[in-house]
Amino acid sequence: MADKPRRIITVGFVLSLAASAFFFWVWYERYLRFDFNELGRYYDAENQIVYTDAGFVWALPAFGFLFAALLRLAIALWRKRKDSAAAL
Repeated sequence: MADKPRRIITVGFVLSLAASAFFFWVWYERYLRFDFNELGRYYDAENQIVYTDAGFVWALPAFGFLFAALLRLAIALWRKRKDSAAAL
């Protein structure tokens, strides 16, 4: 009986990639779109809100989930290659 072929694109890969995209969007919204002054602050005069440069921390989960997705993809490709080599 033949084994079931392995899938490369799994639910875990898609969820990790989606979470990474969400956190990259939050990183952009909270940090990258602002032009901070030398004190690390941005003042929005229209809404009267002060943003600080602490928004860079959103990059950590963004890159973390991206790393997890790429790791899942690499492992899936490695296993598929190993299974195809074993079948020969």
